[in-house]
Amino acid sequence: MKYYDYKGTDCSQCFYEQFRDEWLVKCQKVVDEHMRNYHWDEELVIHKGRRYDKIVCNDVGDKSRVGCKVWAFIDKTNGNILKPATWKAPAKHARGNIYESPSRDGRKNDDSMQFIGAFGPAYMDKIKEYYGA
Repeated sequence: MKYYDYKGTDCSQCFYEQFRDEWLVKCQKVVDEHMRNYHWDEELVIHKGRRYDKIVCNDVGDKSRVGCKVWAFIDKTNGNILKPATWKAPAKHARGNIYESPSRDGRKNDDSMQFIGAFGPAYMDKIKEYYGA
């Protein structure tokens, strides 16, 4: 599999995995902040696939709540963050990119987390509303 960075140039699998893992830590903090008022926790776990890494949210800490849901997909070829359409497939349009970080361009805002919430990537209507479409 070929991996590309945000500029479209070839990069290594290690480069991709480093950005993916850093992004996942930020997402786990968003989920933890939301779940602090509940008596169970949710943990984000990576399920590796051929083209997409599936981010699954598992319920932990409460035996009466056993379950998991697909939280997001990451396209390995370009780092796009995708909302799940089904358990196996992502929705069409990207909700961000793991390579968009404040340290890259000296920006203050972390664009990789702009449309990420406690339940996963945002719906397209929220993104369109943000951009005034």
